[in-house]
Amino acid sequence: MDWTRLIDGKVALITGAASGIGRATAQLFAQHGAKVAAVDVAEDDGRKTVETIRAAAGESFFLKSDVGRMEHAREMVEKTLERYGRLDIVFSNAASYKVASAIDLSEEEWDRTQDVCLKATWMIAHHALPAMLRNEKGSFIITSSVQGIRGYTRHAGYQAAKGGLISLTRSLAADYAPTIRVNAILPGAVITGLVAGASESDLKKVAMMCPLQRNAQPEEIATTALFLASEMSSYMTATCLVVDGGLTSVIKTD
Repeated sequence: MDWTRLIDGKVALITGAASGIGRATAQLFAQHGAKVAAVDVAEDDGRKTVETIRAAAGESFFLKSDVGRMEHAREMVEKTLERYGRLDIVFSNAASYKVASAIDLSEEEWDRTQDVCLKATWMIAHHALPAMLRNEKGSFIITSSVQGIRGYTRHAGYQAAKGGLISLTRSLAADYAPTIRVNAILPGAVITGLVAGASESDLKKVAMMCPLQRNAQPEEIATTALFLASEMSSYMTATCLVVDGGLTSVIKTD
């Protein structure tokens, strides 16, 4: 195995690629030899992701897409196949949500959260899996969250979606094994655009809840995605990998 080119020649579709975990993963996948379809609704930042990949001699193109819409899910897969002729890896990573309790959350906000954070993964799978099955091998990776396994205040819609992704991961893995491996990543607190507006004191408070006493950088989740995309995880499917610095496993008493 070439440890410097772990997914050489593979084609990867990554949603939420304009920033944060998605951008870091797109860049890392390209460094390891993958051709990357970078998908996001944020066009300017999405194109910047592609520019950084090409500047480092990687291969990538940008697709502006609202992952919460079925026709866009179909289009992103079709355009990736038109461009590269195959699809080996999917990283369903996009997210959008409103911080609110069940009482405060509107129906529109609930529906949008489910569309982007949960339904999108099914829609992408619906269109991408037939192409991946034709290759007789593939890796489908899903970004869930530690909020799918623990209760957090004022995140009713987001937690429902992320919990659903854990169940969907296992369902897809059962249906499409042994050809397609399907695994989820459950990050803890990561410094991404989703925490924009949080104060330094709030971020520090969250960090100090974690045994490692810091929040993660997007690149630290990207390496987990690379592991799941590559042959390093060849005997793993239906797994939900918690990457949270110990946040959900340790109760700090001092």
